[in-house]
Amino acid sequence: MARYAVIDEGRVMNVVEAEADFAHAKGWVELAGSASIGWLWDGEAFSAPPPAPVPVPASVTRRQARQALLLAGLLDEVQPAIDAIPDSVQRRMAQIEWDDSQEFFRDRPLLIMLATAIGLDAGALDQLFITAAGL
Repeated sequence: MARYAVIDEGRVMNVVEAEADFAHAKGWVELAGSASIGWLWDGEAFSAPPPAPVPVPASVTRRQARQALLLAGLLDEVQPAIDAIPDSVQRRMAQIEWDDSQEFFRDRPLLIMLATAIGLDAGALDQLFITAAGL
């Protein structure tokens, strides 16, 4: 008896012990090394799956946000972006949010608008939040 990988679409879905003739008839692949469920099979060799993506935090603290912006060279871009909001009420609302928020939420419309104004797309904003959460 040996250990075999049950492969579906290039991924190990299960590991079983079986006799060689039975396993080969099923199309199972003999396991080599430490390969296990979740590993990838390219038809010739097993490889570990890529690491799971880092989740984007829903919010970060004011300190984390400001430090991440500083590290990205964007902290000094925020105030001009706020100052450029044409509607005076919206501009003042944005200023209050920027000055007084203790936490910044990734899904806030104002935050998304300011991110766009300083040149961040959704992916870059996500990365900024991931960086911020680590600070």
